[in-house]
Amino acid sequence: MTKVALLFPRFRYPSGDYPLGIATLAAYVQARLPVEIVVCDTTFDPRLELIEAFLDREKPDYVGIGMSTLMLGEGLEAARMAKARGLRVFVGGPHPTTDPAALMALDTVDAVVLGEGEESTVALLKQWLAGGSGPVEGCWTKEGATIHERTRRAGIKDLDELPFPAWELLDMEAYLAAWGQLDSFRPGLRGVNLMASRGCPYECSFCQPVLDAMFGKKLRARSPGHVVAEIVELHRRFSIEGFWFTDDTFTTNRKWVTEFCRLLKETRLELFWGCTTRANLIAPELMRTMADVGLRKVGIGMESATEHIREGIYKKGVTAEAIDHTVRVAKEHGVATLLFLMLGAPGETRAEMLATIEMATRLPADEASFSLFVPIPGTELWRKMVDEGYEMSSDYTDYDYYARQPFEGEISRFELRMIQRFAYLRFYGHPLRWRSVLRSASNAQGARSLGRKLLRIVPHGLAPRDPGADRRTAEAARIVRARVVTS
Repeated sequence: MTKVALLFPRFRYPSGDYPLGIATLAAYVQARLPVEIVVCDTTFDPRLELIEAFLDREKPDYVGIGMSTLMLGEGLEAARMAKARGLRVFVGGPHPTTDPAALMALDTVDAVVLGEGEESTVALLKQWLAGGSGPVEGCWTKEGATIHERTRRAGIKDLDELPFPAWELLDMEAYLAAWGQLDSFRPGLRGVNLMASRGCPYECSFCQPVLDAMFGKKLRARSPGHVVAEIVELHRRFSIEGFWFTDDTFTTNRKWVTEFCRLLKETRLELFWGCTTRANLIAPELMRTMADVGLRKVGIGMESATEHIREGIYKKGVTAEAIDHTVRVAKEHGVATLLFLMLGAPGETRAEMLATIEMATRLPADEASFSLFVPIPGTELWRKMVDEGYEMSSDYTDYDYYARQPFEGEISRFELRMIQRFAYLRFYGHPLRWRSVLRSASNAQGARSLGRKLLRIVPHGLAPRDPGADRRTAEAARIVRARVVTS
């Protein structure tokens, strides 16, 4: 039987969040084509030798590689390995979707799957299985020296058509053991991530139009019953105790959420869960409904305390008052909050960053993620910065919102990193967080999860560095330089 290998080359920041997109794609392709799918996931063993050994052992016929900007260096190295073995290679994910021309210019890439990949991947593999070549809807493909360019395929209308992810192809026990989304509530819970919807109707400049390119502007949701059925199956197979929705704005459709809560309650599983949403999309009564069926944590995109940055630069569309109100309402209902914040926007002053740190610290939030602002290639803000003359780094490892920025602003990278560390010390050093931190540290699994998070902010000199990183990103750097020059 024809064998298709799917590679997930995550080499940085291991977590308990399993590659949901890869697992869903694997299940979808297996259900529609006479092929065997095998998966190579480097999350818990980030070595290029692992990929080489996998390719030599499995001997696939075709290789698909999913990659974000930060994974590009390793992804392209994996493509080189596959091509050296005479294999056809297709790539997909956010970065290939926004810059297919650069990827298709490489001899190591035969096709780019744009956006939502399930239907387009099946169409591409059908053509290859039949020995053909030529245009494929939703893909860029090669036919000799000719490159066929096609636009992104419309997203799947009925997401209930998606099968449950192919969990059997992953080391789910490793992910369950490393999962830490609800550590601030109860460390050590066995949990997984879920997807209930695709798409986002909002216009944040740091996401769009890349998010639209991936999933389209219209929000599409699985039915509440289909999502609950997956939760029941996860509990049956893996004895999960919790779950986290990866949706960007889980509470956009209030009627959907209310029905989901009703069905979840009927299962009597008494699981704990969390989600991410916008501060202006979760009314107190909805918070109460969700908390009654196990909601214990909600992530909120605060981004910045100042309107000049939050609205003028990021176009968030959420007021500081709404953020404050939602955090306090969550606290009243026993729901922990995680604030997502960014430091170092173009033109952002030290005073504005300190205002963000102080607002986050005084709110009764349980967790905060202080990311460095990184302009994702293809987004509105990235384009604006390039047009304004910002020189972007030619090293894709610099597109790392945990550790460094790909450009030099008025505030040096070193000072910005110091401000980020101060933010974490200020936030978690406040008495409001002492109990939560002690709770996490008192549990072995929680302590390991805390350690993984700390590695994201320790000085570079103390963090383990992969000696092959520079070599792996050489090809990626060439692509960046070409892109910046032609922009």
